[in-house]
Amino acid sequence: MRGFSFLTGTTLKKRCQHAVFDSRLLPAAFVIVPIMCCLPGPIAGAEPSRPSPSETSTAPEHPASQQLTLTPSASRPPVRWLREAEEMAAPLRIICYHPDGVVADRAMARAIARIHQLNAIFSDYDPTSEVRRLCETAGTGKKVQVSDDLWQLLTFSLKISEQTAGAFDVTIGPIVRLWRRARMSREMPPAYRFDEARQAVGYQFVRLYPEDRAVELLRPGMRLDFGAVAKGYAIDAALKVMRQEGVPSALIDLGGDLGLGESPPDRGHWSVAVAAMKPGEPPSYFVRRARCGIATSGDRYRFVVIGGKRYSHIVDPRTGVGLTDQSEVTVIAPNATLADALATAVSVLGPERGLAWVDTFPDAAALYLRLVGDHTEVHTSKQWKELSGETPDAQP
Repeated sequence: MRGFSFLTGTTLKKRCQHAVFDSRLLPAAFVIVPIMCCLPGPIAGAEPSRPSPSETSTAPEHPASQQLTLTPSASRPPVRWLREAEEMAAPLRIICYHPDGVVADRAMARAIARIHQLNAIFSDYDPTSEVRRLCETAGTGKKVQVSDDLWQLLTFSLKISEQTAGAFDVTIGPIVRLWRRARMSREMPPAYRFDEARQAVGYQFVRLYPEDRAVELLRPGMRLDFGAVAKGYAIDAALKVMRQEGVPSALIDLGGDLGLGESPPDRGHWSVAVAAMKPGEPPSYFVRRARCGIATSGDRYRFVVIGGKRYSHIVDPRTGVGLTDQSEVTVIAPNATLADALATAVSVLGPERGLAWVDTFPDAAALYLRLVGDHTEVHTSKQWKELSGETPDAQP
């Protein structure tokens, strides 16, 4: 089944911002580049690509549309191009290297359009999305034929749900909706609301019909929620578009989840700074990789305090309650889809069980940081040091 192609782990019986930089080109002041969104532009809310502002002196002065008349692209050195937008309710940043601005601009525009297309499938906020329309049939006995993208991500998510025994559960939607209201009202929903929501949660109640690529949601009120994995899937799809357009050296940052393509020119890796647990502190770790996904799950910015208790936006599907530990989990995996899912799952499982599970995946590793008072506990999976290519507090 194509949806399981990401998985090689075993069954058990994952936000902060990444800082992304190219130390070969950027001055010291840009060691940490904040993720931001820019003014809307011509395609999917994006502005036209341009050389990074900090590197203007190294880029052609001519608009990208004029570059084709200057010299053949094969004879020009690669230039660093940047495009920013907002997609999936998150800031999107694409960095790529290519000699030709027209080629780079077209590739990034089509990558953004692909992300926009996937948002129309997976959005939980858009009542016309494919996922919302599928959820409307829950408990009716109707099986619904779904798109290839929805089929792939749903089957993948169900496999992760099974492997974690429900610590990750793609059917968590009813509980997520309760916590959205709780964050707005800063009041805990009554217990009976949680009981009702939990009755509609359970990955076991999703029936798949592979021969028809169809899905049936068995219980009334079921709601699929791809918030823990859709951004990773969109990043992988966008990187695929970049490769197809002839721009393989690219980095895509969507809301802090990263997809790394081929490395920048004359370097063997991209450099990614993992933020420290305490705001204002310098990055605690640097990751040097290419051709992989990196995701961080945590409650640095997204939490709510109710009755004097701090609850994360990450909810344990098994209990229906937001996590109360202050933690951040960063995962490196062969693709952003898997990294995104593992980061959330490990946050719920905790360092001991979560990191042991990550160790069952070839080419995957995790860093688990937990704030206890003023002290930061550090836990890593067995492959973290090797796969991250870094040491604590090392410079890029």
